[in-house]
Amino acid sequence: MYPVLIDLEKIKIVVFGGGKIGTRKVQSLVAEGSCPVVIAPEITNQLEILSSEGKINWQKRVFQKGDTTDFQMVFICTNQKEVNQEILEETSSTQLVNDTSDKNNSNFYNLALLKQKDFSVAITTHGQSPTRSKAIKNKIKDILEKLSI
Repeated sequence: MYPVLIDLEKIKIVVFGGGKIGTRKVQSLVAEGSCPVVIAPEITNQLEILSSEGKINWQKRVFQKGDTTDFQMVFICTNQKEVNQEILEETSSTQLVNDTSDKNNSNFYNLALLKQKDFSVAITTHGQSPTRSKAIKNKIKDILEKLSI
């Protein structure tokens, strides 16, 4: 794996699924300047707010063939294995794909990112344990706060 930072304002992103995991992904994308398309028949209250504020483009429906076309980054966040597989089969090798239901189908993973005023610290477990990455990030945050950095 090769760590990089991507300017999300310059690429088209689609997120399939509007549940807990999809919400977490979308919130982090929006926080970094993206206005992703979210395709899901239902979404959480948090995503409804983002939609009403124009920060996401919610398409209230299920996945349809052709939905991944023209997107450079694809997040697969549904809780339906068959749908996830259909989405995955439609993606191409030129797209960044994150299948939250099976890391083996992903060609990138998110990093746990601790942002400070003038620097950031990124943590990864290479898709093995997002929970552990978050715990490590929080420990580093505590250390930095004690050092007043």
